[in-house]
Amino acid sequence: MHFTPPKHTKIWGLTGGIGSGKSLAARFFKEAGVSVINLDLLGKEILDNDPDVAQELKNLFGSHIVKNGVLDRKAIRELVFNSPSHRKKLEQILHPRIWKKFESETLREANQGVKLILCEAALLIEHAHSQLFPRLIVVLASTDIRKRRVHQRDQMDFSLIDQILQTQVDDEARKKSATDLLINEGTPEDLKKSVLSLIANWKQKNIL
Repeated sequence: MHFTPPKHTKIWGLTGGIGSGKSLAARFFKEAGVSVINLDLLGKEILDNDPDVAQELKNLFGSHIVKNGVLDRKAIRELVFNSPSHRKKLEQILHPRIWKKFESETLREANQGVKLILCEAALLIEHAHSQLFPRLIVVLASTDIRKRRVHQRDQMDFSLIDQILQTQVDDEARKKSATDLLINEGTPEDLKKSVLSLIANWKQKNIL
């Protein structure tokens, strides 16, 4: 995937495995005045609002993925995590549209004078997209903590959580790709302090 960032605007990556607290970290970055664009949310918007995508997926996977006239994201998620070939086909349909939308969003914000944009996504490393960004912030937590969080948050079966974890790189790979690490094994307030400390560190080193 080729992406040319707008001039005078830094675009860095923000990632973390399922249940790591990546989205909570993103919220704290936004509260601190940092712009964040979530690729996963862009994908959900496309699934919910693009009739061409809906038709392509219905043709591909069958009418059972449509409920009450709209795509059933839960059914699609269970389908693709049980089949690598289905997952690849979904990505081939969604990813070009997601990146086109992301590029449009970054240009819009850059034109408004935004100096730093974080690209938030769960699978930046897995899809080699992390290489697009000069800095990559990685949120980490132990596997057991992440499983408990996802189970409590989504009432998801542990078997499906394990399947999702198998599609994601391990923490050692994340550490190798990271320029900045946020460990999230405590309270939300602990994570917020870590985010604010990281921003302060960037400013002190004139990175930001």
